[in-house]
Amino acid sequence: MNLLAPFNSFILVAECLNFSEAARRLNVPRATISARINELEKQLGVRLFLRNTRHVSLTPEGEQYLLACKTALNTLEAAGAQFTQAATLAGAIRLSVPASLPNAHFLSLLQSFHHKYPLIRIELVSKDDVLDLAEHRIDIAIRGKDPVNTELIARPLPPAEMLLVASPEWLEKHAPISEWHNVELHDPLGLSPFSGQNPAIRSSNLEQSLSLCLSGTGIALLPLPLCQSSLQSSALKAVPPPVPLPSLPLFLIYQQRRLLPQRVKVLIDFLLSAMRP
Repeated sequence: MNLLAPFNSFILVAECLNFSEAARRLNVPRATISARINELEKQLGVRLFLRNTRHVSLTPEGEQYLLACKTALNTLEAAGAQFTQAATLAGAIRLSVPASLPNAHFLSLLQSFHHKYPLIRIELVSKDDVLDLAEHRIDIAIRGKDPVNTELIARPLPPAEMLLVASPEWLEKHAPISEWHNVELHDPLGLSPFSGQNPAIRSSNLEQSLSLCLSGTGIALLPLPLCQSSLQSSALKAVPPPVPLPSLPLFLIYQQRRLLPQRVKVLIDFLLSAMRP
């Protein structure tokens, strides 16, 4: 029996101001959330929410009780974390990563996590698109450039190295490069510190830009993990830049920790530690 369930339900409803959304996040029926709130109100002898079919809001007593619950649950969570055993943590985690990230090193990190927490399953969602965490049921996301949603937690990760690459065929025709402003430049992330010409076919997608570069249509500014295998096979060659190149900032994105299952919290802590410079 989860003695803290009513209090967690109350906090989530208070933050969402939506009983259905709280039920979805906790994966329980809406009626269960309503029953828990009703029982709390009965025990306390006060109304915690003002609600009708269209609107939910906290009463003054609800706001006061919310602060008390958060303080108490944070204390209990910190104490209970000392006794959490890795073998008891189980369930699925959806991890959204850029298409360029699941390289051998990153996958080996996830394998190390699996050895430590064998009952936790990780589902990788590899996309360059910025996915809404709630809509796509994403627990954790690794994103490049600036964090999009200021309501989410964004922890900085070591940045990804960027480099200029081109196919050997393209370099044979155009090297050495003297007038960089005339070069067709694929810059899907918009990070180039110098100006170039727009290619005849261009894309804001990293993998599509890589494919266009491989086909010999100009040079590309791409993250090293994305084009590493092409460099190793000599399908692409690194091009010395005319000016120093920036790095690609990376962030670990997730909801407020108190809203997350323990299995998600341990993966967050693992990644922050393992990916630290």
